[in-house]
Amino acid sequence: MIPKGPAASWKIPPKYEVKQLIGTGSYGSVCEAYDHDKGRLVAIKRIGHMFEDLIDCKRILREIAILSKLHHDHIVAMYDIPTPTSDTWEELYIVMEICDSDLKKLCRTDVTLTSLHINTLLYNLLVGLKYLHSAGIYHRDLKPANCLVNQDCSVKICDFGLSRAIGDEQPHLQALPNTPRTGAEGEEKRSVPIVPGTARLKRHLTGHVVTRWYRAPELILLQENYTEAIDVWSVGCIYAELLGMLEGTKTEDRGPLFPGSSCFPLSPDHKHKTDYKFHTRGKHDQLNMIFNLLGTPPEADTELLEREDAKRYIKCFAARKGEGLPSKFPHVDPTSCELLDLMLRFNPRDRIVVDQALDHRLFTESGIRDTTKETARVGGLVTLEFEKEPDLDETLLRKYFGIEIASINSAA
Repeated sequence: MIPKGPAASWKIPPKYEVKQLIGTGSYGSVCEAYDHDKGRLVAIKRIGHMFEDLIDCKRILREIAILSKLHHDHIVAMYDIPTPTSDTWEELYIVMEICDSDLKKLCRTDVTLTSLHINTLLYNLLVGLKYLHSAGIYHRDLKPANCLVNQDCSVKICDFGLSRAIGDEQPHLQALPNTPRTGAEGEEKRSVPIVPGTARLKRHLTGHVVTRWYRAPELILLQENYTEAIDVWSVGCIYAELLGMLEGTKTEDRGPLFPGSSCFPLSPDHKHKTDYKFHTRGKHDQLNMIFNLLGTPPEADTELLEREDAKRYIKCFAARKGEGLPSKFPHVDPTSCELLDLMLRFNPRDRIVVDQALDHRLFTESGIRDTTKETARVGGLVTLEFEKEPDLDETLLRKYFGIEIASINSAA
């Protein structure tokens, strides 16, 4: 089939019939297409000008390399990358699983969700995160826009351009257990709530900037030896946003839990780059918003920070107890607030880990939990050979893209 309209110039195999454009962004565009060979709808992401920015190019390579090694119901599936037609190719087409919407769009939809909807979405997100961490992958940019969602409450984690494979970069960190957890065999298929407002919508592709609103404190404070706990913090922020969709919350009051507009020291005010106290007084500073709700950390937690400048910065904040999560979510079940509190601890060592979160009574007492879904990656930690290269120039990038594309196509 020859693509028409916005996709008329797309160089894709004839088996793909383009239906409509469903997303555009700085990286390119995404269309919905029908795969006549497999008899299914797919999403095809087109990325042009591949080698104009080598940093962005490496992120694309990282994403396809990671996705090619992950196979789980709650990680978006990559089906195919058509082989470029020349050695000097400048654009890439990635054929992926298609979903109805994403959590960002869902949170902006004028519908209410039940506790069962929201907790099922959270559970499925945690199941995907368990698998991801068992592969030694830290996502590092989990946010509602990077969590695809379908009407049946299934969640698919996507966008791995900022992820890190600890099997390559941080061998000193203890590997996570990768023994699958299984439940009773022959269990009946569970009925799932249908999520309203998830009709397939155009998805805006954001740039590769870690969104500060979902960023863990240790990343804000530029700590180098962070752990998988950074993703748990992000999930907590996402969960809080979903809780705003319960009946009883006005639509205009929905939104991110910590919508900071500045983030010292990552993005300081240019006129006050070294003035710590200036930033602690800003009511829209990211950490100030966190401390207003959760309270300032105890001195013992501050002393655990690696960097002296981070310790000095934290000590500049006015000490406060914080409003507390129950005051923010008075209409939310205390069990939900309990789990949210465990995910949003300043000290990552105090933060609940994914396995503990999955075992929380929020899921066990509601009947949501299905341990047969809580699997780990067979084969353990993912390694990415190109990450070991001291200088990934265009020639090497083309080489590694060729290796990845050949591997993906041979496995298809």
